[in-house]
Amino acid sequence: MADFVDVDFTQDPRYVFGDAGHRCFSEFKAHFADNVEVIPESQWKDLIAEMDAAGGGADQLVTRIYDQKNEGSCVANACSQACEIAQAVQFGKENVTHLSAMSLYKRIGRSPNSGAMIDDGLEEMAEKGILPLDTPENRAKFGDKVMPNTGWSTRYPADWEATARKFRAAEWFIVDTVNELITALLLQIPVVVGRQGHSICYCRPMYRNGPLVAKYANSWHESWGDQGFGYDTMSQIRQSSNWAFALRSVVVT
Repeated sequence: MADFVDVDFTQDPRYVFGDAGHRCFSEFKAHFADNVEVIPESQWKDLIAEMDAAGGGADQLVTRIYDQKNEGSCVANACSQACEIAQAVQFGKENVTHLSAMSLYKRIGRSPNSGAMIDDGLEEMAEKGILPLDTPENRAKFGDKVMPNTGWSTRYPADWEATARKFRAAEWFIVDTVNELITALLLQIPVVVGRQGHSICYCRPMYRNGPLVAKYANSWHESWGDQGFGYDTMSQIRQSSNWAFALRSVVVT
């Protein structure tokens, strides 16, 4: 069985293109270190031990693994996963509303496989929100104001905007360094990263077979990797921290 550590997504046969990165003029956007006190590396080991003793980090708040299928919607899937984790942190895992990545991707992508930018996804979630996933439970709550997770040709339901605004990103920050990225994960703040043409959602720092790794939720179904999760070592974390965004809170009304 493959270890799923530092996966080279561009070489994986299931790779689907999705661009990500900091836009120009990022100095005008909110940065993590300006809003959250960064935890020094000297404290990581003890804090990770406390997290392990408590049963895990934000990975334990993941309520489902996404499946983008053959569409280039990885950015929307990773952003939606982060939004669901933030819901669990704020309101409890049992109160998470599953979301439709496609309802976001159709507004930030150009075609089924164009890919998208992470900051576009978070800005769109902050401004207009995201629709609930089309499930029996969500239909009971929101009627037809739902969408599936895949299907570029799916049309938005009539008057969808009011429902989408019930689920919006509130606070998100650009992550510039490894210390900031690990700090976010220690605080159970999900971090959306883009690397090697794919976007994923970091959810927990941990020591695995010795070295420090970042556990992430992928969007290639739970049959991939470790029940849908993968692990990045420090060398990959350093690269990912150049294209990372932390979602601290959401608004659910």
